[in-house]
Amino acid sequence: MPISREYARSLLADLTQSAMVPLDPDELLHMPGLAQHGHVFFGDIAVRCYKHKARWMYDEREIRRAGRALAELRLDLDDVVDVQLPAYRESGSTDPEEWQRVDWRGRLVSRMFGQARRKAHAGRPYEECDDSWKRVGGNGLPGELTWEEFVAASSRFAYSRNLAGTRFLELLTWSGTAWVLPRAYIELLDRWAQREEELVERARFCSVCGLKGPYWDGWRSSTSQGYVTRCPPCSGAAFRAYAGHLRGVQYESPRRRRTRADDYLCRLCTRRQAFAWDHCHEHGDIRGPLCGSCNTREGKAMPYYFLQLEENALHLLECRSCLEQQTLPRRFHLDIVRTHLEKTERHGRCRRLPYVRAGEHTRGAYRFQLECSGWHAASRWTRDVTASEVTTLVRDFVGTVLAAREDRTSPAPAESTE
Repeated sequence: MPISREYARSLLADLTQSAMVPLDPDELLHMPGLAQHGHVFFGDIAVRCYKHKARWMYDEREIRRAGRALAELRLDLDDVVDVQLPAYRESGSTDPEEWQRVDWRGRLVSRMFGQARRKAHAGRPYEECDDSWKRVGGNGLPGELTWEEFVAASSRFAYSRNLAGTRFLELLTWSGTAWVLPRAYIELLDRWAQREEELVERARFCSVCGLKGPYWDGWRSSTSQGYVTRCPPCSGAAFRAYAGHLRGVQYESPRRRRTRADDYLCRLCTRRQAFAWDHCHEHGDIRGPLCGSCNTREGKAMPYYFLQLEENALHLLECRSCLEQQTLPRRFHLDIVRTHLEKTERHGRCRRLPYVRAGEHTRGAYRFQLECSGWHAASRWTRDVTASEVTTLVRDFVGTVLAAREDRTSPAPAESTE
């Protein structure tokens, strides 16, 4: 029987009240491995995610089986062994695919050193930063990081707080010479790593032709039935390229409702089946069909990074009203100004790009905070930009994007035969 994520979370929490392994049932709400393999892990137990009537759900029988198994799992808290953490390696020093593989020991080390680096560099000029944060102290943590600071920083987010749906920090202990965990818990995490690798590996194969795809979610598409794996050639053969035939049509129009988005390829990435019709929330105009990943990125990603790609800005201008008014949705305006200030503002004679943060709106102007503290002696200043200036900068940005498209599509001049 399919049950909602909320009920599944409540049910698992009730079934595992006496579990010796500290669990985080909220993983059933967050579904961290959804795009990669379609399961949620608690230790080495994988609970499959289902889509029923376009909503993510679980099978009640699976939740009950998982709950009983986790409640029966025994840990001897006195039987602890050395975790045997690997040496710290910078993310750029390894193959990207290797870096993304399931390695819970490596993740733990990365979190420790990452937090130590953030503490060591906080508020310090770039030229004063060194590698002292890499030295491990007597408490087993790098730099000047304390256990309390590490726990507090890790607890802010589920991805840093949990391993395999378990709260590992409640069991991790420094013996004075090594980090230790209960032997049975280490074996549980090792089984999880192997099991998750198997599921990710299985999800890499195209469901149509069987071709093996990239490790990290490259060919996975969200559909009304769940995630499927389909290579770009098979997607191109199965779905049509969008030709802009709904440009200017309102999202609430009966014409849109008669046209399925999942009959098309995603307009942005052009390699996945589309999932939904993206539209301008200010004007109601349809922009085009997007896959689940691109649709989420357009709606929830930071506008500053979304606009770094020219194709993304052109997609926003598929809204006929935005195009005619030479504007973009309001949520992008301040980040256009931020990019402009980064290019034009400097601290004295410094040639480095400053870091810009949008500040408060006061007295008809937006106040931006700028700083150069990452490069030399700390320096901060403000820059006020009026509403009319924001409008002009947005219009200039749109004009630049459209001109670049025109240059790219204009035919090359014929060569002279003289």
